Amino acid sequence: MLEFERPIKELEERIAGLHRLAGESEGLQAEISRLEEALEAAKRRVYSNLSPYQRVQVARHPARPNLRAYRDALTDDFYELSGDRLHGEDAAVRGGFARLKPSLGGHPIVLIGHDKGADVKTRVAGNFGMAHPEGYRKVKRFYELAARFGLPIVLLVDTPGAFAGRQAEERGQAWAISDDLMALSRAPVPVVSFVIGEGGSGGALAMCLADYVGMLENSYLSVIAPEACASIIFRDPSRAAEAAEALKLTARDLKDHGIVDEVLPEPLGGAHNEPEDAIETVGNALGRVVSGLTGTDPETLIASRHDRYRRIGERAIQ
Repeated sequence: MLEFERPIKELEERIAGLHRLAGESEGLQAEISRLEEALEAAKRRVYSNLSPYQRVQVARHPARPNLRAYRDALTDDFYELSGDRLHGEDAAVRGGFARLKPSLGGHPIVLIGHDKGADVKTRVAGNFGMAHPEGYRKVKRFYELAARFGLPIVLLVDTPGAFAGRQAEERGQAWAISDDLMALSRAPVPVVSFVIGEGGSGGALAMCLADYVGMLENSYLSVIAPEACASIIFRDPSRAAEAAEALKLTARDLKDHGIVDEVLPEPLGGAHNEPEDAIETVGNALGRVVSGLTGTDPETLIASRHDRYRRIGERAIQ
């Protein structure tokens, strides 16, 4: 439970307790109705006024729907591919061939995403979504396969950042991410990216150079985590909330600066409270965008992608 959610959780617990006791008691039913109205009002008050750092906390919520939930709900016939053909396998990023559900257009795609895991075992195995160089070399392999077979690339971003250990640098982390960026910039197929949770640093950027970038309302995208920024700039990690405000890392901030195309609304209370609704929202946008880009001439796609990134920052300069 996040600290700012405490009043909401307390109301939910009181309502649940009264439901267990209520039976046919009209008095208790009336009290339940009153508390449910108060709960709805509290949710609207809290979640309509989240600070940037509170949105970061929501983006990190362990119950937020992850890659596997989106994959299972939005695609059929997923066929996972593994390994970078140089060093090994990295469970922090997964991908393969899939087909969108018929209700979303049924297009064959290459689906790639960060995998934070669903429990302690899978989270540790996937390094909490922080990929190593072999993970990003694997991602490049997927980009090249998509180009070879003429399939749209669909990316689901949810990572605190690429793994920052010494071994990662020794194995060429920076080069692996830069190769991914070059491969995406030249991809002759539609590239669609969604930030569904955390979007940290180059680990996210390697999967964000796209024809369309959508962000869930309570996700974030930033060159650095607020805590790390506060440690460097202020020499005080406790000033993370101040750093988050200055970084302009929320979906609304990024939309205002022309970095993302669309802010996708989350259910009241965040995606972790109603994951099916959040997944449906992303799915509807995915089907719409892929259908709109499918059939576009490769040269037009690449030229448009180039122009898109040349324009970033123009609003800030003006």
